[in-house]
Amino acid sequence: MRRTAALLIIIGLGAAAAFWYLQRGDSVDAVDYRLVQVDRGAIELVVSATGHVHPVMIVDIGSQVSGQVAQVLADFNSKVAAGQVIAQIDPAPFEARVQVAQADLAFAKANVVMQEAVLDELQAELAGARAALAELAEDLKRQRALLQRKVVSQSIVDRAVAQRDQARARINALQARLRKQQAQVGTALAQVDSRRGRLRESELDLGYTVIRSPVAGMVVNRDVDVGQTVAASLQAPVLFTVAQDLKDVQLEISVDEADIGRVFQDQTVRFSVDAFPERSFRGKVTQIRKQPVQVSGVVTYQVIVATRNDDEVLLPGMTATVEIIVGRREDVLRVADAALRFTPKGMDKPAGATPGGGAQRGRARLEKLAKDLGLRDDQRKAVGDIFREMGQSIGGLRAGGMEEQALADAIRQLRAQAMQRVEVLLDDAQKARYRQLRAEAAVVKNRRATLWKPGGPTAVPVVVGLSDGTHTQVVSGEIAQGDQVIAGLAPASR
Repeated sequence: MRRTAALLIIIGLGAAAAFWYLQRGDSVDAVDYRLVQVDRGAIELVVSATGHVHPVMIVDIGSQVSGQVAQVLADFNSKVAAGQVIAQIDPAPFEARVQVAQADLAFAKANVVMQEAVLDELQAELAGARAALAELAEDLKRQRALLQRKVVSQSIVDRAVAQRDQARARINALQARLRKQQAQVGTALAQVDSRRGRLRESELDLGYTVIRSPVAGMVVNRDVDVGQTVAASLQAPVLFTVAQDLKDVQLEISVDEADIGRVFQDQTVRFSVDAFPERSFRGKVTQIRKQPVQVSGVVTYQVIVATRNDDEVLLPGMTATVEIIVGRREDVLRVADAALRFTPKGMDKPAGATPGGGAQRGRARLEKLAKDLGLRDDQRKAVGDIFREMGQSIGGLRAGGMEEQALADAIRQLRAQAMQRVEVLLDDAQKARYRQLRAEAAVVKNRRATLWKPGGPTAVPVVVGLSDGTHTQVVSGEIAQGDQVIAGLAPASR
């Protein structure tokens, strides 16, 4: 009897334990998910790179003449103004050359005066010869008249003809001498120009002995000392390096070929330098150079970033750790990336359409654009008309039965034309913001995803956008701030 009672007690305790274990298992299964909350905040997508600080303009200042350095008037870190004298080469040899050139020019000018005097003399002699010829021609005319009246003999007439011919020959000779003398005067004038050019050259060389800074800035390198001989016969030696206005500097950064497609002009850049690790600097992309740089099989492209350096703490050559902000969203609905990767065991993601129809999506895009750009009422109406016309055109193309590739190209062209028409309506500030939004849109493509709410679980189709690797923007869907979604399985508790 006692054995039967003990056996019944043991069986009852076992059944109770089994019941408790099964109930506990059901409870664990019910809360066996790790939940995260949908919240609002900022999402930022960046491209990381490294680069170096450089002045916007660096000028190497050299000497165009050879000689011994007589004065050095600037040193490292000296601030210089445009046109300021920073060094001088001994001018004595160049002053002597100027004096020689001046004397040569004076001699050439004197020669011109002498040659012009000879020319004047020949011109006067020619005028006298022409007068004598005229007189002899008249005398010959009279002698011929007297010969006809038998007053003089033929020999007298012949003598008059000979005298006239001699006068003509003398005039021809004088004219030849005159042309020769005119050439001599031209040669003398050319010599004056040549001597004047040599004098100018000597004066320029004398002026080049004074070395001036062509720009305002700071001397970042000095490679000359007093007494040093400068040889500029083959190549102008660099004496100073001047960085123009260190308050405006730029970064030259190397961006990997895998990331260069996400970099656009006017994107915001955030960077730091090792000298000030706690400080964050800002800049803007101004240029993307298309010349590739290949080192050890790695291809990079050089991107130029402009930034201000008002306190001049950024020095040339500093290494910068750079983040190019290729996309940023402020105060958006976001969810942890783990929730987008999770799918409950034995369940498939729904294949529903993107929430909202085409017209609804178009209105949503218009509202977002109006908010982002601060469109006026008239601008908003005009942009809405452009969107509506583009939608009608795309609908007509799709109804026309075009091939898939041709349809995609035509739609892309229509959208590009619509973007250009929208940009025309904007002011300068709106245009800058609009270009930034277009750049972000080229980088970030909205896509469909599924979130799972507990209690079922229940699938929620959503459209997601920008992701920073930790959180992803929820563009649309039946989800709200504060909702709990499943991010994975919770660890089993013991």
